[in-house]
Amino acid sequence: MTAQMDFFRAQDEARGRTVLLVVLLAVALVVLAGTLYAVAVLGLSEAKDAAPVWWQPKLFLATAGTAVVVVAGGSLVRIAELSSGGGAVARGLGGRLVVGAAADPLERRYLNVVQEMALASGLPVPECYVIDGAAGINAFAAGNSTADAAVGVTRGALESLTRDELQGVIAHEFSHIGNGDMRLNIRLVGTVAGLLTLVQLGYLLVRFGGFTGGGRKKGGHALVAVAGLMLVLAGAGGMLFARIIQACVSRQREFLADASAVQFTRNPAGLAGAFRKIAARGAAVSAEDGPHDGMVAEARHLFFASTPSFLDALFSTHPPLEERLRRIDPSSGGDLRLPAARAAAPGPSVPASVSGFAGASSVPAEPSAGRPDATPHQIQDAVAFRGSLPLPLVEAASDLVGSLAVVFTLVLSGQAAARERQLKALSGLAGGEVVREVARLETLVRALPRGHRLPLLDLALPTLRQLSAEQRALIRDGVSEATALSGDALLQVLLQAALRRHLGLPPPIASSGEDAGRAYGIVLLALVHASEQDDARKERAFLRAFTHLPGRSAPAFGPPPSSAEIDAALAALLRLSVAQRREVVRACGVAMLHDGRAEPGEIEMVRAVGDSLGIVFPTGF
Repeated sequence: MTAQMDFFRAQDEARGRTVLLVVLLAVALVVLAGTLYAVAVLGLSEAKDAAPVWWQPKLFLATAGTAVVVVAGGSLVRIAELSSGGGAVARGLGGRLVVGAAADPLERRYLNVVQEMALASGLPVPECYVIDGAAGINAFAAGNSTADAAVGVTRGALESLTRDELQGVIAHEFSHIGNGDMRLNIRLVGTVAGLLTLVQLGYLLVRFGGFTGGGRKKGGHALVAVAGLMLVLAGAGGMLFARIIQACVSRQREFLADASAVQFTRNPAGLAGAFRKIAARGAAVSAEDGPHDGMVAEARHLFFASTPSFLDALFSTHPPLEERLRRIDPSSGGDLRLPAARAAAPGPSVPASVSGFAGASSVPAEPSAGRPDATPHQIQDAVAFRGSLPLPLVEAASDLVGSLAVVFTLVLSGQAAARERQLKALSGLAGGEVVREVARLETLVRALPRGHRLPLLDLALPTLRQLSAEQRALIRDGVSEATALSGDALLQVLLQAALRRHLGLPPPIASSGEDAGRAYGIVLLALVHASEQDDARKERAFLRAFTHLPGRSAPAFGPPPSSAEIDAALAALLRLSVAQRREVVRACGVAMLHDGRAEPGEIEMVRAVGDSLGIVFPTGF
């Protein structure tokens, strides 16, 4: 029997090791500051031929305090430089933006795969880049958050990988986006930069003290030089240790991204095939001494794979390919030999639809009163999109006019009078071209099964980022008015949550008198009423969910709340801590799976709550 990977367990192990390593890095910085102070105390006591006095606040501020300030300042400056967004990083690496109307079949396949992964992961569609002229097989993800993320691949990856292999690689990069690795990488690079600033300061003090160029000077200058030498040695030692920890953290995040990629695609063979081809053909991103080579060297930890070196065991930001292959496919034994059948270059393929990924839910299909509540992993699995979207809608979502039409088509009322009022308002807001596109797409959108509205929104809204802030606000107001005419409270919550997430619009403002306990009840009522169960089952699900909200007692079960009540409740819950908001989403998931299955309306509501509260599915949950 073929051994299977427990990817949820692999995710947990990688996260735990990452936390430990980051704690070790913080401890290393504290030890560095303490060492500087201790050396200064011993040096002064030796100079005075007296016993060391360990409590000297002024000396502590002059040594450890200065070191902390210098390291923190250098780190913040570097982090600010790297926080310009994923697109800026991608262009710095030599990437070229690929748009929805790409003529190259390989690039169209790449865009389709990225859209599929966005649906599978529940993340916004990032900007897509290609590094032309790079024959190696590689990819990267960059950005500060899901809102400004970008992914990129080399031309060698497009030409060498099959569709399944490219899916595995892109899924790996989406995991980095969802797990917050981009932000973590920036902070780790900033820490190393801060320690380098400490070394540079020490070097300047050494020069000022006279150890270089003019012979040794006496008195105060000699003491300055000694202090500078201490900073150089301490900073260099700290940099060495920090780089080792940085490499260890990056390696653990690579294992986590591999595990999440298997979760997204349900196909470890695709990722395994990519590993084998990288081992055979290399992962080089740019030519040596090329125009972007310096940036590539600095951002090596952002890539899917690294080029091996003799210091790989100590400083490499990526684990060996053999170990990565062994973890996702234990039956392979880490064998990277490339079968002849897989060596042929793939032909491009463009599907008739863009899909999520099928996979059996880990929650039993039949309800059971004695079954334990759903786990976070089961909730993640349940909200994953497993349907497909017609290619004409996917193509429309990649175009500015088409994406506007998709959004407004979703809110069209089935009643003739309300529909006419909506179209009239839409014509004044977006113009005739958008109205004509709405008419073209309306039949396709109405034919979509329930549960497909949010995935379609996820594809359409990122295109609208091209609009100005004022235009985005107009779109939000127009959608709100059109949704109110449709009379669908759930749809209004879905749209408003998606608009805020994709377009960077401000969250709802909570009323000062809004009680968190009442807000819990309203959100959970909205969720259970999205189900098609009878009222008795809805009430049981409602009461069961409150067992996962510590210190909160369930209010009386009642009718479904209005969209305004739901919006106000979500605004109140936004004031809670991240951990508390995560518990709210977990409680929603428990209510959703109370009967052992997740209905499309319930899934949409749980995803909308997660969007509104800043809890990303599935990796951030």
